[in-house]
Amino acid sequence: MINLLYTRLLLWKRRTLNLLIWLLLPTVGTFLFITSATTLQEDARVPIAIVLEEESNLANELLQELVTSEMIHVMEMTEEEAVHELKQHDVDSVFIIEKGFENNILNGRRNNVLTSYRTDLSFAYSPVKEMIVSLVQEKSVRAKAALFLQREFEGTLTFEEIVNRSKQIQLEENLLNTDFVYSNTVESTETPSLLNWNTWGIWAVLSLLSTLFLMDWIIRERELAVSTRFSFLKMTRTSYFARTLFLYIGLFFLFDLISIVVFSVFLNESISTRFILELISFRIMVSLLSFGIAQFFKRLSFYYSFSILITLMLLILSGVIVPIEGFIPKQPLLEYLNPLHAFVSGEITIVWLLISLLTVMLAFIRKEIANA
Repeated sequence: MINLLYTRLLLWKRRTLNLLIWLLLPTVGTFLFITSATTLQEDARVPIAIVLEEESNLANELLQELVTSEMIHVMEMTEEEAVHELKQHDVDSVFIIEKGFENNILNGRRNNVLTSYRTDLSFAYSPVKEMIVSLVQEKSVRAKAALFLQREFEGTLTFEEIVNRSKQIQLEENLLNTDFVYSNTVESTETPSLLNWNTWGIWAVLSLLSTLFLMDWIIRERELAVSTRFSFLKMTRTSYFARTLFLYIGLFFLFDLISIVVFSVFLNESISTRFILELISFRIMVSLLSFGIAQFFKRLSFYYSFSILITLMLLILSGVIVPIEGFIPKQPLLEYLNPLHAFVSGEITIVWLLISLLTVMLAFIRKEIANA
C-alpha cells in the first residue's frame, strides 16, 4: 500500500493544478456563489425615498416596517432632496408621510395620508405603492378595532394594550406567512431573506461533478499502454483499482474538512455530529457511484459529456438553485432516483450508498470475467 501511495503521489504531482482545481471546486464554487448571490440580492432591492414630516409613533412604526422590508431599500431625506434624487433617477419613487398621519389613522381617515412622486422610469412604483398602502390599511383597521374595543370595555383597556395584543395574536396565529426558498428548509431564520440558498446542497452538486471528473483516471489507466504494467505487479487489477479508490476517498475527505471549516467560519453554517455522519455517507456514496459509472466508459469525451449531463439533471431535480416546487409535481419516485436527495434533505444516505456498492461490485465482476 505504501508503494501504491508513493506511485499515486508521483502521478498526482504531474497533474497538481488540475487536481487542485477539481478538489477545491465544491468549496470555492459554493462560497463564491453564496456571497455573489447575497450581494446581488442586496443590490437588487428597489431604492425609494421616504420623507417623514411628523414624528409620531405610527409614522415611525411605518418607517421601520419599510426599512426592514426585503423588497425595497429606504432612504430617509427631505422632500427637496428626495425630488432631486428622483429627477436624477437615483431613487425609483418618493413617498411622503404627511403631517397629521397618526391623527388621521386614529380617526379612521385613510385618504390622502401619503403623497408620492414618480417618473416614467419608476418601474417598481406600483408594487411598492401597494405594499405601503397595505401597511397603512393594516394600521388603520387595527386602530379602528382598538378604539371600538376601548369603548365597549369602557376604558378598562388602553389603546396601546389592545394594539399590542392584536399584534401578538397576529404573530401567534400566523395568519399569513409565505417563504420563497430554493431548498427544503426545516426552520426559519431569525432574519429571513427572500432567497434562502442551500449551501450544502450547492456543494453536493459541485462535489458530484468534481468527483466524476477526478475519476477519469480509471479510463486513462485502462489504456493498453498503461495496463501492461499489471503483469509486473504483485496485486491483481481489481485490487489495484480498489486500493486506489480508497486513496481518492481519503483525499476527498481531507478537502471536505476544508469545506466544513470554510462554511462554518465564513458562511455561519452550523455543524453537528449528525451532519458529519450525513457528509461521510454522502462522500462514500458519491465516490463509489462515480467509480462505478467510470468503469462502464471507454472514451473520455463520452464520460465527460455524461458527467456534465447527469450533474445538470440532478441540479434541476434537487432544486438547490432553481426552485422546482410548483413547477414539477412532487413525486416520491423522483426523490428516490436522485442520489443527492437524502443529503440535501438532511438525511443519512443509505439507499444510494447500497446502490453504489452494488454498481462497484458489478463493475469488478464484469472486469474479472473479461480478464479471465
